[in-house]
Amino acid sequence: MATAIAGAVGYAIQLLAPVVLPDSGSYLAFSVYWSTVYVLVAALAGVQQEISRATTPGTTPADGSTLRAFALRIATAAAVVAVVVTLVVAPSAFPDDIVGSAIWIVVAVVGYVATAVLAGVLYGLSLWRAAALLVVVDALLRALLVMLALALQAPHTLLTAAVSVPFGGAFLLVWFFVRRRVVGQFRLDVGARRLVVNTVGTVTAAAATGLIVTGIPVVLRTTMPGVDAAIVASLILTITISRAPLIVPIMALQSYLIVDFRSSDRPLGRRLALYLSALAAVTAVGSILAACFGETLLALFPGGRYAVPGWVAAGIVASAGAVAALCVTGPALLSRSRHDWYVGGWVIAALSTVLLLLLPAGPYERVVVALSAAPLLGIAVHVMGLRRPSRGSTAPAR
Repeated sequence: MATAIAGAVGYAIQLLAPVVLPDSGSYLAFSVYWSTVYVLVAALAGVQQEISRATTPGTTPADGSTLRAFALRIATAAAVVAVVVTLVVAPSAFPDDIVGSAIWIVVAVVGYVATAVLAGVLYGLSLWRAAALLVVVDALLRALLVMLALALQAPHTLLTAAVSVPFGGAFLLVWFFVRRRVVGQFRLDVGARRLVVNTVGTVTAAAATGLIVTGIPVVLRTTMPGVDAAIVASLILTITISRAPLIVPIMALQSYLIVDFRSSDRPLGRRLALYLSALAAVTAVGSILAACFGETLLALFPGGRYAVPGWVAAGIVASAGAVAALCVTGPALLSRSRHDWYVGGWVIAALSTVLLLLLPAGPYERVVVALSAAPLLGIAVHVMGLRRPSRGSTAPAR
């Protein structure tokens, strides 16, 4: 329920922005800022995933101090990376507000580090209601601030602040209620050095995930500099509103899936097949609906600024199903501590996305091929990793 609420809230923001913002240029600026923030946040989701995997109930006081030191190091590194990324993106995306954008992106990533660490511990301790509360508070706080900023036609700086502040705000609000259930109640199954090594792997994979999922606006604009802005804006809007219902809930459940695969009594292969079969069925229905009604739905946006053919909308939905499947096979690998294969699948998918978008073809063809084929290559790598025998075993993981 929490992930459904969060997905619906994010979806509502994405639908409201192109309606309220005055033109496609304003929407492009907003979507590129949102994309930049969420690429960085998606990378830092690797912190949450690894802490979820490493956290188990227990009383080892040293783990608390180790985790705090770890969080401070990660937050510092993330802030530096955020500044560098902003200096690269801002001159072309929002040249009139480079400093303000840099400040708010740093606020976003530092706040998310705190949220990711807390969420990881909550998942590891199976405190599901607390984890759900954190998800919902973050989403609702962002919805309140962003929708208020859009309604007041706030300048770019305030709109970016509304996107960024809720990451840290959610942590502060939820920590007040869960502190006593967390402090001194957990232990980590690896030392600090191994935690850093594992986290580097999951962060690398999560960065690749972010590039494929939330980084598409930046990637499209970079790989299609000569394509008309209206076409790029239409593709970005179609990708945003048609892929979110499939991808966002699965991504929000990454930590849950890790714990589920790790602790389930069923063989891993059967549980994975069940999830993927359900996902394939939903994707098929979504693709058919997109082919039939995609053009009509885009025509509802004001001014007739956004339009793509129905087959493109269907292909984009199908690509969302492939990315969502990659978000299922990934946690299965992490539950077996196969970080190298997990990272490899996502990196292959991300690199393939960029390379395929450079093909000498029309923008529609490039987008459909790149967004569909790239995650399938990543899934192939993940499946290979799952089928390889564990160390000390001669049989593949079941």
